[in-house]
Amino acid sequence: MKTSSLYIHIPFCQDICAYCDFCKVFYQEKQVDDYLAVLKKELTSLNITEPLKTIYLGGGTPTSLNDEQLEWLMDIIKPYISEKTLEVTIEANPETLDYYKLGILKRGGVTRLSIGVETFNDQLLKGINRKHNSEQVKRIVRYGHQLGFDNISIDLMYGLPDQTLDDVENDLKIIESLKIQHVSYYSLILEDHTVLKNQNYQPLDEEAEADINKLIDRRLKNMGFIKYEISNYAKPGFESLHNLAYWQYDNYYGVGLGSSGKVDDCLIEHSRNLNAYLRFQDITNKITNSKEETMFNHLMMSLRLVKGLDLNEFKNRYGSKVTDVYQEAINKHLELKTLVIEDGYLRCTNDSIKLLNTILLDFIK
Repeated sequence: MKTSSLYIHIPFCQDICAYCDFCKVFYQEKQVDDYLAVLKKELTSLNITEPLKTIYLGGGTPTSLNDEQLEWLMDIIKPYISEKTLEVTIEANPETLDYYKLGILKRGGVTRLSIGVETFNDQLLKGINRKHNSEQVKRIVRYGHQLGFDNISIDLMYGLPDQTLDDVENDLKIIESLKIQHVSYYSLILEDHTVLKNQNYQPLDEEAEADINKLIDRRLKNMGFIKYEISNYAKPGFESLHNLAYWQYDNYYGVGLGSSGKVDDCLIEHSRNLNAYLRFQDITNKITNSKEETMFNHLMMSLRLVKGLDLNEFKNRYGSKVTDVYQEAINKHLELKTLVIEDGYLRCTNDSIKLLNTILLDFIK
């Protein structure tokens, strides 16, 4: 299977958010310079010869880099962008962007902005140690439009400390007023070693989460957003192509500190040790999965999609029908009506997709 997607991790942040467990370090100018030099070296070592369809610059906060470093990063990815590249995404925090930086990104080939917003309530933002405010978000979206970005996504969260249903309603109203094409709307998950987990913050109960989920689904649908994955909504034609590669369990390269890649049955995990990465030593660990593990991972990722798992694609990759490999589990959930087979796809229902983790327990062999 060809590898047509590339993920690049930029771990640097100006500040650390209270809920974040991603691979990140505080920004230091000299360290970033050294990191970009190694990043270029690692990319070159991959000997990428096939045209890439998607490139994703994630973090951390890639836009925490200064103007010169951002120009350098754009130069590093330039050789991998061609007429066959369909999408180049960068993650951004509003306070690290301005009109000039957006211009650097536009000239550098970025086609899609993914802006970390979390909420438009300025008080709630302070509670999770975010440094921007709602006006900055609106300004960055406006600048993006002025510079010709026609694919803008925002990330939002619910279940934040002291957040009410009215707060969520207000966030949804503001979404309606923005000309954006994509929304990722996540429930706060308390990860180990994060500030909120250490503060013993208690997340939403299942009933409250279900009510908020239904509200978000309904309101975004009325705005013309189509739900295509558990937490992702897009205007028609603006689904995240890079993330679809993950969910369809396609191959992808991963470069940079803490990143991961997948080539067929091989998972490539990067070390989170920045000093080791800067020395370009022992930066990756390769894990070869069994066919059974690869098939389960494919099933698990694809059932996150509203359209579900492509039955023909599964058979073509593994030489077996998914209904034969997981006959007992599939029959059980077809009977329970938590899974359906329609139009060549195995998928969850609108109600059961939020129970996916429980459903998948029956597929573990």
